[in-house]
Amino acid sequence: MFLIKFIPAKILSLQSRKPSGIIGRYLMTKAFNTGNVDLNYFVKETLNIQGKDRILEIGFGTGKLINEMADNITEGVVEGIDFSETMLKHAIKANKVHIAKGKVSLKNVECSNLPFDSETFDKLCSVNTLYFWKEPKKYFNELFRVINHGGKIVIGFRDRNQLNNLPLNLDTFNTYSQDDVVKILLDAGFSDAHIVEKEGIPFISYCAVATKA
Repeated sequence: MFLIKFIPAKILSLQSRKPSGIIGRYLMTKAFNTGNVDLNYFVKETLNIQGKDRILEIGFGTGKLINEMADNITEGVVEGIDFSETMLKHAIKANKVHIAKGKVSLKNVECSNLPFDSETFDKLCSVNTLYFWKEPKKYFNELFRVINHGGKIVIGFRDRNQLNNLPLNLDTFNTYSQDDVVKILLDAGFSDAHIVEKEGIPFISYCAVATKA
């Protein structure tokens, strides 16, 4: 992990957005699996997964959260999309048992135009991807479309104050305050949008939570 310190901020930021090549396969995989542990757990906890839930994760990365959510599914299914082929290959290996059982399905697509029918999912989540959505309104409109009425969305993220303390390239990262994320959800049509937080490492973990009324 110490090698990450020697990667220029612009390259590291681009790899965080879309891992590829040797850096993506090795360094970013390790960085995601260690750096997202607390936030992944908090997202899963906040979703309150039930056995029959149909869940979608946007930007599944290494597939670790997908695998953990599928452990709690009995008759439901966990689907995921990610536009990094490097992450797709890793996530397929990490979820091969659940995929074989039909509990997990992974796709290599970009989330501004989701390949799902309207009102397909009971719950939707995403972790540390919001920063890379250049047109957040377009993305959240799609998320709203594919969630069932009464469904829940949980967005795990680091807020602007946290990200401003990291060596990131702001041409790649769009940073948001907590109020910004709540407003985006409300503007997309979600209801009861609010922020929940939990102590974590290396930061407090934040989740934006809302429902489709």
